[in-house]
Amino acid sequence: MLFSQIPRISLLTEPTLLEKAAHFGDTIGHSSLWIKREDVMGLGMGGNKVRSLEFWLGEALEKGCDIVLAAGLPPSNLCRLTAAACCRLNLDCEIIHNAAPSNTKPRRGDSRFLYDLMGVRQIYCGPVDEQARKAFVEERAQELKNQGRNPYILGDPVVGALGYVAAAQELLFQAEQKHIDLRHVFISASAGPTEIGLLFGLRLMGGPDLHVHLVSVEYPAHTFWPIAQEIWQGLCEKLHVTPPLSLQYNTHFYEEYLGPGYAKHSPETWLALRLLARTEGIFLDTTYNAKVFAGLTDLCQKGHLPTDEAAVIFHTGGVPTLLMGEE
Repeated sequence: MLFSQIPRISLLTEPTLLEKAAHFGDTIGHSSLWIKREDVMGLGMGGNKVRSLEFWLGEALEKGCDIVLAAGLPPSNLCRLTAAACCRLNLDCEIIHNAAPSNTKPRRGDSRFLYDLMGVRQIYCGPVDEQARKAFVEERAQELKNQGRNPYILGDPVVGALGYVAAAQELLFQAEQKHIDLRHVFISASAGPTEIGLLFGLRLMGGPDLHVHLVSVEYPAHTFWPIAQEIWQGLCEKLHVTPPLSLQYNTHFYEEYLGPGYAKHSPETWLALRLLARTEGIFLDTTYNAKVFAGLTDLCQKGHLPTDEAAVIFHTGGVPTLLMGEE
């Protein structure tokens, strides 16, 4: 078994839904469009990080860690889901935000309200960049060690990518069960673990006719591919297997749907968000998934994607940010 020697806990009780988006597909001219509903999970309002947490927290427990440190901006999906997973496991957790603390009480519609409900401690290190935040987390971990604790700093990209190697396996099984001749898979591309784990799994277990479409929400290609290659190589070493197909085989990377930049909206982003809500009753976040749907729509309308070949879009979650007004 692929993961038999790797520590893992179970946070997903069953496969996520694979639903046909017939009305949305009809509207944009695609006859076989499916959505992999990673936004619908039982834990913490769902999202792609749940899959990574199965392996991150599995490693933490194997190492005997008694407290988990996770870092991100206040609306971070990773932070919210880490807190929820630690509550389920009865494991102490601290969330570190690279933002200024608020002087107001947590209220509904505020991410702090969710952490307050879960009883998780939040620490603010000020509006610093990721490198300074990383240094702060490491200092906090050392403080905890000095107090006799055994902290686990969450976020190793290779360990996290294992979650989407598993997701690829799940998707291919579902497609076979539903008799879908899957030819295209779309997912957002950011720092790498989710999309490279998925790509690794599809290249390991899928056929050579499968195309993977990565819609960038953060980096240009020249920045993204070195990050991706490092994670890919790490997966080869960790799983002791090399996919027969290469990282960039039938892989398409799109920078043109990034818009003004990471977490910055474009008119096309909101058009895609509204269109999916009005045709399927499914909501999207604007940082990641709405840009993927906008890209897919544009590719179909320009004739750059065969509209009769089955395509799956991964909806990786993040919808709570729409309600928090923090995107």
